[in-house]
Amino acid sequence: MNLTSNVDQSLQASGKVLLGLDIGGTKTAALVVDERLNQLSAISRPTETGNPEGLVAGVIATVREALKNAQIPASELIGIGVAVPGLVDPHRGVVELAVNLNLESYPLGRALAVELGAPAYLENDVRTAAMGAYQFARQEEPLRHLAYLSIGTGIAAGLVLSGQLYRGANGMAGEIGHIVVEPQGPMCGCGMAGCFEAVASGTAIARMGQKQMDLGGQLITAEFVYKAASQGHEAAKAIIQQVSVYLSQAIQLLIMAYDVEKVVLGGGVTKPGPAFLEPILGQLSLLRAQSALAEAMLPATKVTILPAGYNAGVWGAIMLATGTPVYAPA
Repeated sequence: MNLTSNVDQSLQASGKVLLGLDIGGTKTAALVVDERLNQLSAISRPTETGNPEGLVAGVIATVREALKNAQIPASELIGIGVAVPGLVDPHRGVVELAVNLNLESYPLGRALAVELGAPAYLENDVRTAAMGAYQFARQEEPLRHLAYLSIGTGIAAGLVLSGQLYRGANGMAGEIGHIVVEPQGPMCGCGMAGCFEAVASGTAIARMGQKQMDLGGQLITAEFVYKAASQGHEAAKAIIQQVSVYLSQAIQLLIMAYDVEKVVLGGGVTKPGPAFLEPILGQLSLLRAQSALAEAMLPATKVTILPAGYNAGVWGAIMLATGTPVYAPA
């Protein structure tokens, strides 16, 4: 879908509101916007993951609270975008498999559309966030081609090419977290050894910190490692240096493979902001020094990070809600 034209045409003609949902394994974020994409309400509530019916009931309760805060009746909704972690069939509105949500072959689009009386649009969470990142980045400069790299518990990318979300043949485009970069490296959850995700995700950073920082059994997170590195802890600095090498390689891969104008970084591990980004930019600088091609293709201006207050998932879901519905209530 063309993100810009759909927003302009469908919203300005309606005068009603859109709803964006980012349904995660621990929390569900909801965003209500008006026809000019002005935020009317935004909330986040725990996700019920015991069974599909409980999940839908919890999501509906979150939506109704968001609409109440915006003083908007559900009848004003003209579209619902939904980001889901897992394998999604957006054409049928079915979650094929979302382990964290305890869903398998479940028609979530239909369930939400029936309850809320508006068409529902489903997509994988990282690909949805790519649309949100595109919406954010194009406010800063004109763009047509963008890669969004999410670094959190895992690593994945989403692609917007020629202004359209690119899904690939099986809806798996951008799953670079499972490209092997260290064949003798640690085991990845996918079953292979040395994937990007196994050496540079938040989980990997925490594991390395636990093993190498020698803090007497203290529970260590990726955020803790970045903070310790910024305070001069040598083992933490070494971990961040190595992670930044891998992440710069991931950025290089995306730029060289897809010739995008911008790579936007997001996800929980990016919260340290400059402390996260600067070591990566340093590694890209080293790559540029080695090759004229790298110098031309990898300028520092091609890489940016989402600001802490911007939720790419729910804004991407808003973009989804302007497209062709996968299920519309009778």
